[in-house]
Amino acid sequence: MNEDSSPSITITDSPQKTTLGGVDFHSPLVRSALLCSLFDGLFSSVMFGLVETFAVAAALKVKAPPMAIAVMGSLPMLAASVFQVLLPLIVNPGRQRKYYVVRSIVLQAFFIACAGLTGLLPHPWNAAGFIAAYVLYGFSGQSMGTLWMAWMGDLIPEQVRGRHFAWRNRFFSLISLVFSLSIGLFARKLTADTTPWIFFGAIFSTASLFRIGSFFAMRMQYDPPAKIQRATSISFRLSRRFLAFAFTTALFQGAANFSGPFFSVWFLRDLKFDYLTFAIVGAFGTIGTIVTLPIWGRLIDRLGTRAVFQISGFMAAVIPIPYLFISAPWAIWITNCYSGIAWSGFNISNFSYLLHISGREKSERVISISVALTGVTIFIFSLLGGWCATHVPTIFKWQLQTLFLISCILRLIAMFSFRLLTNYQDRTGEESGRATQMLEILPKSKNA
Repeated sequence: MNEDSSPSITITDSPQKTTLGGVDFHSPLVRSALLCSLFDGLFSSVMFGLVETFAVAAALKVKAPPMAIAVMGSLPMLAASVFQVLLPLIVNPGRQRKYYVVRSIVLQAFFIACAGLTGLLPHPWNAAGFIAAYVLYGFSGQSMGTLWMAWMGDLIPEQVRGRHFAWRNRFFSLISLVFSLSIGLFARKLTADTTPWIFFGAIFSTASLFRIGSFFAMRMQYDPPAKIQRATSISFRLSRRFLAFAFTTALFQGAANFSGPFFSVWFLRDLKFDYLTFAIVGAFGTIGTIVTLPIWGRLIDRLGTRAVFQISGFMAAVIPIPYLFISAPWAIWITNCYSGIAWSGFNISNFSYLLHISGREKSERVISISVALTGVTIFIFSLLGGWCATHVPTIFKWQLQTLFLISCILRLIAMFSFRLLTNYQDRTGEESGRATQMLEILPKSKNA
């Protein structure tokens, strides 16, 4: 019996309960599915906490060049976003979303385990091997992202998404905080220069095991009957409001990734942070997230996603400014707490707004357009950031601080563009379902 035809196994402590995290979903089946999703998120949060904390340090250990570090996070997203747009052309007819998502999880666990072995290779093959394994790890984890987002959109009613995702993300952030601080405390005397590779190998192997746990939890999760179909062509009816959101959020996230990978480089290479100090930097960001996520969730349900998106977006835009003038660990910890506050609001409102504006008909295909635009933009800006990291003038004390300033300016441009475009559409009376444009991707064919 194949996976699609077999009944879904669910985890639930009582078939009569319909509430989870203080939110009533009015369905034991939906609650059970979200409980499985909670276990999946718990395991994956540990994996991400371990990998994201030490990935840049591992890259520095194998002496990866700045350009390689710049594309570590952007190249997987670029490849995955393009893949997701083309996915309806290559899927097997009738398969459910879960079929593809669980397989991508297995691949992600495999590639991060491979990354833990690459440091045993001689230089420069160790650097090339680590970057390749990390890129494949990122690609496999993101390649089915639109299917997962559409899956969650079908499970969670729109009117409670803000509160549910705030509670969910707060719980996961707490788990990630505990593991990152524990590892930082264990490695408190190590730096990027003194850490033996066996430490990174153990970190990535442990992350792989937790991802396998995520795989088992996801297999048990209920997937509503919304099978994806193979398409002979992909057509989208996109509103101008959606296009304004997709382009400006892509520009914003591209601007953030222009400098984003180099904050860790600055902490570890220029400021010479040990791993405990470095872990505390991330911990303060996570604390900011944990404390304010419930507030962001309630604001989304009361004010709407667009309002919260704009507020948190402007807050996230000015994050780089304090880093231009500080270098003391305590000052960086406080600034990173503010960063966690701003990004937690931006991420949850960005996700909720994308689900809202994409509608319910072929939502995974519409979402894939936004993801693709973001992926392409992030990749381009990451390449520019990697080049500028060694070519921009030193305006402040360190060269990378000039990169932070440019990123701040670009983020502000993106958020002002979003505000101007949406305000103009409000004045002209456009609604999400009107003034649409058609975008069509034709299959490769000699007769096309």
